Amino acid sequence: MHFKNHPGHHFFVARIVGKPRICFEQDHLTRFHGFPYIAGIDLFVLDNVCTDRTKEKLKAKKAEFVITVADNIADGITKGREAQVQLAQCEAYTGKRIDRRLSGEALRIRMYELAEGLFASVPDKESDALVQMMPCGLYDHSLYIPKEYYRETIRLPYMDTTIQVPLCYDAVMRRKYGNYMVLRKDSAGHDYPFFYGQHRDLVAVLDFEYPAFKAGAHDITGPVRRVAGEDDGPKDIVFMPFAAKHWKYMEKLYAHYAGQDDYNVHVVPIPYYYKAWDGSLSEEVFDIYSFPSDVPVEDYRCLDLARMHPAKIVIQNPFDEWNGTYSVTPAFYSKKIRAFTDELIYIPFFVTDDFTKRDEREYINMDHYVCMPGVIYADTVILPSETLKTVYIEKITEFICSDEETVLEALDRKIKVCSEYIYYEDEAEEEGPGCEIIPDGRKTIVYFLTISFLAENGKKAIEKIAKDLKIFAQDPDKIKVIWITQCCRQYREYLDKDVADAFDEAVERFNGMKIGEYIEDLSEKEYKRYVRTCDAYYGDPSSLALRFVYAKKPVMIQNAT
Repeated sequence: MHFKNHPGHHFFVARIVGKPRICFEQDHLTRFHGFPYIAGIDLFVLDNVCTDRTKEKLKAKKAEFVITVADNIADGITKGREAQVQLAQCEAYTGKRIDRRLSGEALRIRMYELAEGLFASVPDKESDALVQMMPCGLYDHSLYIPKEYYRETIRLPYMDTTIQVPLCYDAVMRRKYGNYMVLRKDSAGHDYPFFYGQHRDLVAVLDFEYPAFKAGAHDITGPVRRVAGEDDGPKDIVFMPFAAKHWKYMEKLYAHYAGQDDYNVHVVPIPYYYKAWDGSLSEEVFDIYSFPSDVPVEDYRCLDLARMHPAKIVIQNPFDEWNGTYSVTPAFYSKKIRAFTDELIYIPFFVTDDFTKRDEREYINMDHYVCMPGVIYADTVILPSETLKTVYIEKITEFICSDEETVLEALDRKIKVCSEYIYYEDEAEEEGPGCEIIPDGRKTIVYFLTISFLAENGKKAIEKIAKDLKIFAQDPDKIKVIWITQCCRQYREYLDKDVADAFDEAVERFNGMKIGEYIEDLSEKEYKRYVRTCDAYYGDPSSLALRFVYAKKPVMIQNAT
């Protein structure tokens, strides 16, 4: 999708899209998981920058003039002789003839092509840097990135895959974003989530009400019709996880009640179903055999909630039918099962960091997991912090359009902060021998070094490593160093040979110093044990550094001096 093939796309950015329009066709919805909106990947082209910066800025001025003339003529602002004079000037700037039979969008496209051609006109041998034409090349001449940073590409772990990045990715990121380790939680230059604007446009033209979960103040403060139960001995409490992998988020609460004599505790996993393109339930997922062996699970098909009337039911899926991807068994929707218990408890199957209403993206995302039946209909919602409780109350009152005193009082009672029942990812133990760092009385520092640092700084990086190792070795009785490198050996051939050899010598020297341990290319999964057992972080920017920040442990980012 670009200006040559999509009328009205007046941007110098191309996009790969599923379809360039909102689409409800069955084939499209089947292929794209029921998502009708325009989704895509932006493609930003980098052009050569002329080593003569005066020529480069003149080129940018010419391209800007061609684009302006194109828009003014195509939009009918410039006409007649004035238009012809300007077209002739564009031909002189570009060295290309413009067909005078073209008009409107056809003329605009041709002239946009000429502007792109100007930016692509610098030969490699006359260039020392790269730039993105719009907006950086045209208007912000400070964002020229040395070509040397892009001389090779490497693959780094990203989510559940790897992605190609420039060899000197850290230098590129610093040029573009400054201190990119500072988290930004405000919106970008478009809607967030990006499809919200499309959704509003769609709702505006529908001749029926768009289906969505709705709730009011009565759902928070009103009475709940419950089936009467019998009081005949120990009370039953039923835990209803919907996937074995999420059981860990219930486990602490389960252990709390399982240790009490006045409760009969039942663990009843329920299946969930992926949805077809039309929202109907299709593939069933029921992984009952994946639960820990010490958890006595029961068959949901033998569960009669009306007869049992448990004192408490604990759920972790808030969506009922309002998740576009999957649904639990409809018989166990929160609105239905709350009638068969004295207390419906919701504990999320995920943990979010603290944030406030000022953190715009996080607050918007709450639409998709807080403004849902399980949260609204639960008698008790368990959260890890007062900060999250406050923002939950703000979001719910906004959703139900009521902040009356009775509503606020009901939400205050309903939402309970119980951090002792919350599972945190960093608590998980790795499996296998030798996975834990055994305390020996010394402070343990992670020293993190990347191929980007070596490639960008060369001999300066080697000098810095030597200086660091000398400092670390000054007090080996108090400090233990875990030296972790990323891609340094894997992409050794991309480094200057002298630098690569010197790095190998530094590693050999470190191992001989007996002041710690050298480790290469850890996975993201392995990071958490180092965050848990180490005291501080020193080195290059990385996701491991952010994990130390989250753990409120000292972090120092190095430079080459």
